[in-house]
Amino acid sequence: MTDAREQVLRELLQKIAAENNYENPEFETALVPTTGANFSSQLFHATIKSTDKDDINVFAKVAVIGETMRKQVGSPMLDIEPYFYTKLATKYKEIEDKHDVPEEHRLFVPKFYGYSIEYLKEVVVMQDLSKDGFVTYDRFKSIDWDYASKAIEEMAKLHALSIAHQKEYPDDFEEAKKVIKRPLFDANNPIRELFTQRVAQVLEMTREENRAKIPKFFETFDPNQFMKFYMPNKRPVIIHSDYRPSNLMHKINEDGKLQVVVVDYQTMHVGSVAMDLLYFIFTGSDGAFRMKHYDQLIDYYYENLSAALKRLNLDPEEAFPRSVFDEELKEVGVPEFKASIGTR
Repeated sequence: MTDAREQVLRELLQKIAAENNYENPEFETALVPTTGANFSSQLFHATIKSTDKDDINVFAKVAVIGETMRKQVGSPMLDIEPYFYTKLATKYKEIEDKHDVPEEHRLFVPKFYGYSIEYLKEVVVMQDLSKDGFVTYDRFKSIDWDYASKAIEEMAKLHALSIAHQKEYPDDFEEAKKVIKRPLFDANNPIRELFTQRVAQVLEMTREENRAKIPKFFETFDPNQFMKFYMPNKRPVIIHSDYRPSNLMHKINEDGKLQVVVVDYQTMHVGSVAMDLLYFIFTGSDGAFRMKHYDQLIDYYYENLSAALKRLNLDPEEAFPRSVFDEELKEVGVPEFKASIGTR
């Protein structure tokens, strides 16, 4: 039996089939288990079939958050990702073409097939990378250097393209900033009350001997403090904002080299590159990895950002000096992070 969300997906698949001249198409859909890694969308693998045509294999996200939660979150569902694929990614490719960036140094962007932003029926459909051998990293395991370094290389490409975008197309960049603006948790935002309620629920379920630790821990998540991590600093850049292994896919190519691809662009906004970098390190690694590779990754990121900027004919010392990068690292709390390098 087809449920309401799957029906929403099938309606869009029908449109995609027509756009690709697939006559009398057949659709196969399969629900993707998220094991707790996704709560805002229902995920599907789907295939569009037609006689004498190659199958179109797609991955789809259908919004599942209802009206009550939407009011609390205060943000549209699945609105930014279509903007990235149809606007930003197109502009980024134009910039890469303009500067003759070699294929191996370009940002790999999955093919985007279509979307719907109809209220309560939002859905996005893109290339199913799993059919091309890509898999997601086990989020319960710490990353290793090979994986981390490749992920950092892709992050640097993404950030460099945003810097070039801002310099070459300032009006277009300003338009993008308005579209992908993150809602602020001001005094009237319902999510503040929701956050307070969730902390109270956690306290109720916590053992008595540990309850005194909970409020102290959640002081870190005070909205006034929390939001500063998402504000742009000296060099505003469009960042991914949820750059973690769960939102990357990878595979070993025929030449034996690891390839990492960035996915899930729904949380993009203008912020500090340091947030993407630190978020990736601390959500993907354990203490042992950070003790060995933390400083190495920081340097590796800037080396790759500089190289990506040069490929776009930008001078790193003018576009994003190391001194500014170091300041942004300090601004988002490196001393506190350093103290927790050996923990997870």
